[in-house]
Amino acid sequence: MVENASFCLVQRMSVSQRQRLQDTPPNPNKLYAEDSLDQATDNIEESNETNLNMYNELEEQKDPEKKISLLKMRMKQVNEKFDENLAKQEAVQAKLRKVLEKMKDCKDFEEGQ
Repeated sequence: MVENASFCLVQRMSVSQRQRLQDTPPNPNKLYAEDSLDQATDNIEESNETNLNMYNELEEQKDPEKKISLLKMRMKQVNEKFDENLAKQEAVQAKLRKVLEKMKDCKDFEEGQ
């Protein structure tokens, strides 16, 4: 759009005005401003890319955190089941000890007769 406006202005100039425009050395302030604008544009693009990368890294971190949370919950369930089974095993061992003691008592009684 700006290029079209510049082109139209150049078209309206007389031949001598166009010749003077071409012969005029570039304005250092204008060149500096253009360079600064280019550099600012590059910095903005680089900043946008950096922000996008950081956002993607944060999104990727959320997934492992969710997996860790699920693993912790599953570990808690497994530990609870383990504790239940351990309690049952201890109860069975206690009953087995009583049975073995009764068997020993019976054997001792039989030997004593």
